[in-house]
Amino acid sequence: MPHPQPSFLSELVTAMAGAVAAIHVSPEGLVVGTSPGIGRDDADKWAAVMSALSAVSTNSADIIGRVASDGGGGWGHSIIEDRCGQNLTLVGAPDKSMLAVICTKDTDLGELLARMIGLAEQGALALVAA
Repeated sequence: MPHPQPSFLSELVTAMAGAVAAIHVSPEGLVVGTSPGIGRDDADKWAAVMSALSAVSTNSADIIGRVASDGGGGWGHSIIEDRCGQNLTLVGAPDKSMLAVICTKDTDLGELLARMIGLAEQGALALVAA
C-alpha cells in the first residue's frame, strides 16, 4: 500500500518544469506523503536519507552561526546535485518536517525553492502532518 499522496505534492511536481517527484517527511523521519509514482520502499529509503541530510545540514548551520559569531538563522534548505545536473532539493519547515523534490537540470531552482519555502511557511506541511 502506498503512502498518502496529498494534492500539494502532486501539484508541486506537475507545476514545476523538470520536477520528477516530491516527498514530505516528519521530524521523526517518517513519510507523511509522496507525489504519485513513489513506491513504499523507495519512499522509506528516501525518508532515511532526508533525515540524515537534515541532521548534517542543521549541525552545519549551527557551526556556521557560531563561527560567524552571529548565532545563525538555522537550516533553511539544501541542494544536492549530481554530475548530470539532476538534483535533490530539501527545505525544512518550521514544524521541523522536511519537504524534498527531485528534479532535472531544466528546473528553475529559484522558482522551485520559492514554492517549497512558501508551502513550508504557510503551514501547509503542518496541516498535512496533523
